[in-house]
Amino acid sequence: MCAILCRVKKFLFSFILFASSLLYSQVGINTTNPSPASVLDVNSSSDGVNFGGFMLPRVTVSERDLIPVTADDAGLAIYVIDGSNSQMQVWNGTTWRSLFPNSIEIYTIICAWDVNGLTAFGPSPFNATISANGATLGGLIRGSGLTTPGGGANNAWGAAGWFSGSPNPADETQQTAEANNKFATFSITPNFGVEISLTTIEPYNIRRSSNGPTTGLWQYSINGGLFIDIGNEITWGGNTDGVGNNQIAIDLSAITELQNLTSSTMVTFRIVNWGATAAGGTWYINNTNGNDLIIRGKIIQ
Repeated sequence: MCAILCRVKKFLFSFILFASSLLYSQVGINTTNPSPASVLDVNSSSDGVNFGGFMLPRVTVSERDLIPVTADDAGLAIYVIDGSNSQMQVWNGTTWRSLFPNSIEIYTIICAWDVNGLTAFGPSPFNATISANGATLGGLIRGSGLTTPGGGANNAWGAAGWFSGSPNPADETQQTAEANNKFATFSITPNFGVEISLTTIEPYNIRRSSNGPTTGLWQYSINGGLFIDIGNEITWGGNTDGVGNNQIAIDLSAITELQNLTSSTMVTFRIVNWGATAAGGTWYINNTNGNDLIIRGKIIQ
């Protein structure tokens, strides 16, 4: 009987302690004196000799993406296991953000190409001259419908073969250019744990021959999906010598799909050209001063 009463007393004592902890909205683990500012206070040791840590839920990237988070789940913390890129992440209500000693926000060049010194239309792919830390880039690539005959212009990157073959120049359209792979592409993918927002394609210069494409258009695609036009078609200009034709900057900051990009998103840019009048007509990104094609943006890491 005494043993039973003793167990009942211990249970009642434990229950009273638990109820008290709920009453004051504080729970202590390995401590009888939890911080009054905390709901849960976990001490690393109960005896000052043996120590441990707090283990977050551990998931792979694909498992993380199966968590049904909403805007109401801001503050949810996990540890993502991804080889050497493993790190703690917190859901901020819209995206998973990695934790660093300090969150750094940098407005910078995401990628840039300097065509000075290129010959014979330049290589394809043509790797970026500048690549920001935190971004993985795919170089400038000529579409399969383009050609590189003869020597090509110096200090420029581009191609010939923009003409789709119609005897009627009016039949050379954006649609025929896309169907016949008359374009150039490059891609940007944020690295794991980095968030990138794209803001601007800086002013650049386009060189074309007299029978080269007269008109073009910038586009973007997300993860290999359909290409979406950026702004309106561009008339490249009538100057056909080495001076080329100056182009104005293109604002990307208002395009929602190009903001707050994470490692799960690859953006592919495409320049489609049409209006050439002969197979030998050429088009180039032309040399100016310094880098000749520059994409700027914001990196948060």
